[in-house]
Amino acid sequence: ELVFSAEWYARMEDLFRRRSRVMPPSNRKQAMLPAGSELLDNPIGTACGFALDIGRARFFFTPGVPRELRRMLEAQIVPRLLARSGLQTAIFLKRFHSYGLGESHVDSLLAGVDELVPDGSVKLGFRAHYPQLETKLTVRGTDLADVRAKLAPVEQEVRKRLGNFILAEDEQTLEGVVIKELADRHGTLAVVESFTSGQIAARIGHLPGAEKVFRRGIVARDLAEVQAAVGLERASAADALTRESAEAVAAAARTLTGASHALAVLIDLDDGPDRIEFGGSICLAIATEGEVASRRSRIVGGREWVRLGAVEMGLDCLRRHLQGLPVVERIDFEKV
Repeated sequence: ELVFSAEWYARMEDLFRRRSRVMPPSNRKQAMLPAGSELLDNPIGTACGFALDIGRARFFFTPGVPRELRRMLEAQIVPRLLARSGLQTAIFLKRFHSYGLGESHVDSLLAGVDELVPDGSVKLGFRAHYPQLETKLTVRGTDLADVRAKLAPVEQEVRKRLGNFILAEDEQTLEGVVIKELADRHGTLAVVESFTSGQIAARIGHLPGAEKVFRRGIVARDLAEVQAAVGLERASAADALTRESAEAVAAAARTLTGASHALAVLIDLDDGPDRIEFGGSICLAIATEGEVASRRSRIVGGREWVRLGAVEMGLDCLRRHLQGLPVVERIDFEKV
């Protein structure tokens, strides 16, 4: 039997109101819960969870969205399991997102950081999803104050050892960090891409606040078409892609659009069918008033590997430039 949860329905209405939206009538069904169940809060979605006893076991039900599930595991389910076990424990998950270092490399760099807390209550873990790596610190303590005290020296050491490669933390995203950096200085952005299928613009353009920052995206497969789109003289078929040509494209795009920043990510692909050794040479440039920064790199591993790597490299180099960090820094995924 399902019963209506006025508590969760009010929470959903408030969520829609804060987003300046009207909640559709169909959402009412998300407030229908099994009779006798315990409501589990979902702070970042409209679907709550619930818990109930079936026989001698306690069952926990959550939405299937991974991001929402992780939050509910940390804040709702694990504390309840610990309480049922008789352990008075608080648990917290700290996450660092990085680009440019592989899992084994980061594992080596962070060797011994969890031992900064001798009682073993801090655990180090990883989740690799190319091209990014998520480094996780799971901390247990008697309460939140205890957790924070244990986390502080480990968190500081992780930042020190991974340095410039940390691009975001916790719920932050790389593209979100870029948008914020630009918005904080009232900057604007134009993007020029080849072979990426416009994925850099796609990751930025839909974000809240992008309407004030993102000026224009230009997408083409051929260097000559890219140059024509930004008002430069077309290269001949024999002309190779270089850092200098990427710099010229970025500078021209900035002039054309009036943006404060222009990012050009141009790729020269290998010939032949897709294969594990298939690669591409990436030339990217970031143009601002009176300055152009650039780098050249090569990534192998197949067409999709090259495309994903180029998108991430372009956004990360822009993030580095905005934060005053070196744009050129050796990464594990590039070939020399």
